[in-house]
Amino acid sequence: MAEFNEKQKKDASMIYNEITATVDVLAMKKVRLSLQKIGVPGISVFQVRGYGERKNFFRRGWMQQSNCVRVFAPEDQTDRIVNAIMDAAHSGMEGDGIIAVNPLSRFYNIRDKKRIDQ
Repeated sequence: MAEFNEKQKKDASMIYNEITATVDVLAMKKVRLSLQKIGVPGISVFQVRGYGERKNFFRRGWMQQSNCVRVFAPEDQTDRIVNAIMDAAHSGMEGDGIIAVNPLSRFYNIRDKKRIDQ
């Protein structure tokens, strides 16, 4: 797979998406390495607790620890990133996680106070 290049990183006319994935804690290292391998320049990771398809009936409150990964990416890289996350986090078992992709209405760089997405 081709890596992100400087033109893609700096092309101000691109449409950007927010990719949010909730993955099993044990899959996080594999997800991170997979994203680094395809050249994703940065991610944010949050520890979260919740329940969904796989409820833990043996714990009080059913809550399960997971990791939430957030990536901001150009539209033309979104499918590649989603596939990398799915491939890395997939075990075929309940609790592998979910991924949501949302378009960004605006995207700014705080350092230089410029809008990135126009």
